[in-house]
Amino acid sequence: MSFLTAQEAVRTCILSKRWKNLWTTLPFLDFDLSKFEYVGEFYDSEPEFGEPEPQRNKYMRFRDFVSTTLLLRQASELHTFRLSCREMSSWPMYNIFVRSCILYAVKHSPQVSNINFMVNCSLSLGIFTCGSLVDISLDCNTSVHKIKSINLPFLRRLYLKQIYINQDFIDKLFSGSPVLEFLHLENCGTEFSTLNSQSLKYLEIQCYCWVDTTEKRMELINTPNLLSFRYSICPYAMGHNMHLKMQNLTSASINSYLPYNFRSNILIGLSNVQNLNLSGEKIKELLENELPNCPEFSNLKELSVDGLCLICHSNLLAYFLNHCLNLEELSLHHRDCFSPEEVHGNIELLKIAPFKGKQLETVELKFIGTVKNISRVVKYLQDITEESGAQINITSLYDSDRGMDILEQN
Repeated sequence: MSFLTAQEAVRTCILSKRWKNLWTTLPFLDFDLSKFEYVGEFYDSEPEFGEPEPQRNKYMRFRDFVSTTLLLRQASELHTFRLSCREMSSWPMYNIFVRSCILYAVKHSPQVSNINFMVNCSLSLGIFTCGSLVDISLDCNTSVHKIKSINLPFLRRLYLKQIYINQDFIDKLFSGSPVLEFLHLENCGTEFSTLNSQSLKYLEIQCYCWVDTTEKRMELINTPNLLSFRYSICPYAMGHNMHLKMQNLTSASINSYLPYNFRSNILIGLSNVQNLNLSGEKIKELLENELPNCPEFSNLKELSVDGLCLICHSNLLAYFLNHCLNLEELSLHHRDCFSPEEVHGNIELLKIAPFKGKQLETVELKFIGTVKNISRVVKYLQDITEESGAQINITSLYDSDRGMDILEQN
């Protein structure tokens, strides 16, 4: 029954006498408005003022159901609490309802908290001082600036989405969460310059800030025990001289959206990785910025590059590959340039020194482009893998048979 929503769990009371009150003892509470079944009419169009009456009735029924369930619940233990009700944020009683639910959950010391809502108040409701929590997931379009203290001695996983985060919160988070291992920041306002943690093992930052409103940008991520790092680079959230200190890092994924005039310093901090994924609309700019100071990737075994035109930018790829001499698997996603003149003008760049790494076993090429250009790319790959004798596999994202045909022609 732990996989059921609260409404589904309550319905089990009709199965038999033994099941009549079983739902009241469950340590799992999952309230999801999107899955809440309410029999009533719904209008296709909004009335002139406010929500349509049936919609308001659904919100009131959902509130009544949640309140009654919490009132009749007999179990003192609460393992998991999940609340998802962002849809009803325009309802006048919304803030009061959400507050009461969070306060109930905190009072019963849950281990897992998953809350998805939209509320115009800071999260100073006891979530970050609930010492029993092991896993927290918050998606609530609000701020954590007013949180006075954080005491989460058992917290291992934290997922934050659409939350504005400042340096004070980051400092309190890691001082009050000594065993935090997984941190995911998605679409968050990141107004902090440093992130220091001895416990973090998995870090994901996906911040897309297209307006430069941040007073502070990330300058240092010091996580010596980090194993996996996934980062979508946003120029308005990352400092120009950002440094990564990740001595034990084994896997990294960088998605670059850097503007043309931005200077980054990412690759130097990733020199110990065994698995590296580079992608994004501005991956070319990332490589151009950093290759002059490119480190040796002596531990790198698997490399994936998505976003380069391998005709126009093959020199960047070849230069980077010659810093990865122990590479075993290479995956490339070729995209034709939009400008035919640019493609034609850079054909001479195909004449690059062959890849010196002899450990390369497999090269996988996926492409979106013309057959004529892909044939040139295949010839280029055959040249750079001459010494290693690596196997080349080609896949067209439009036609699965076209890739094999092109390889046979070459």
